[in-house]
Amino acid sequence: MAPSETDNAAGRAAMMASSSWLDPDRAVGQSPAAAYLAGVGAGSRRTMQQSLVSIAAMLAGRGADPVKVRWEALTRADTTALRADLGERFAPATANKMLSALRGVLRQARRMGLLSEGQFQSAASLEMIKPAPVNTRCDVDDAAVAALFSACTKEPGAAGRRDAALLAIFLSSGLRRSEVCALDMTDYDPASGVLHIRGHGPEFNRFVILPPPARLAVADWCEARTPVPGPLLLPIDRGGIVRFRRLTDQAVYDIVGRVCARAGLAALTQRDLRRAYVLSLIRAGKEAKEVQELAGHASWLTTATYMRMAADKESKTYDIGTLPYSQREEAHRG
Repeated sequence: MAPSETDNAAGRAAMMASSSWLDPDRAVGQSPAAAYLAGVGAGSRRTMQQSLVSIAAMLAGRGADPVKVRWEALTRADTTALRADLGERFAPATANKMLSALRGVLRQARRMGLLSEGQFQSAASLEMIKPAPVNTRCDVDDAAVAALFSACTKEPGAAGRRDAALLAIFLSSGLRRSEVCALDMTDYDPASGVLHIRGHGPEFNRFVILPPPARLAVADWCEARTPVPGPLLLPIDRGGIVRFRRLTDQAVYDIVGRVCARAGLAALTQRDLRRAYVLSLIRAGKEAKEVQELAGHASWLTTATYMRMAADKESKTYDIGTLPYSQREEAHRG
């Protein structure tokens, strides 16, 4: 069995802790630690002193006095090991504060002639400890989809219809933002529900059949939009007037963000909607090849990643064929 991080930290600490790091005869005036603390502001001095006490304990055992530590004896290998231990024992912010104290002491050792410039640079050149990446992925289930459509239908005027159509298209086809912006009126056939999605090149073009609820959402939007040729989805100004120009990637990002915020799902993103679409295809029994084609994956490796993700039963999905959209006339009176 592989050793845990705690075991690794304990093992390094046990190897490092030694009385050889202490100089029992060192006076306060000869101590880089004392000189460093003397120059720290009164508001931070206690915190930095506690940091040095903790590091001294890691070097020479519990109760070691930072004033007596031979800080100038630290090599890059030593400070690198200390950084690793601090990263495992403490939160990133706390560990970085302690590293700052360590660098401050080494800087004082250089000023006191205990370290050469090269020795100082080698020992003190340590990267900040970065926090572990936060998993911001949000699942999209039937309840979330219902909340999103409810937020759209409660928005009055053409904007609510446009937002519902945009959401329905996302949830029924998993488009990327750039693909949404590229949609034209001629790319959609209302009779069959076929949507022509134009990728980055002809080889990435694909066709998706929108389910009946999504067709209703698009039809409601097109009624407000009118059949004027041009982009399928359009920007709407603050006065509720439809502007006949193409949406930008940023505009689509902002629209999705506003809808999610109104639905109480502020953490949800368009990327989450696309991921949920692909997972829902897989959960509905689609074969890998069909999933790759419908999602527009350039590589089957991407599809394989989603197939493994879908095997996790805790990942929530929704039913693409039964999107909970229904027109609410009172929500669209302006």
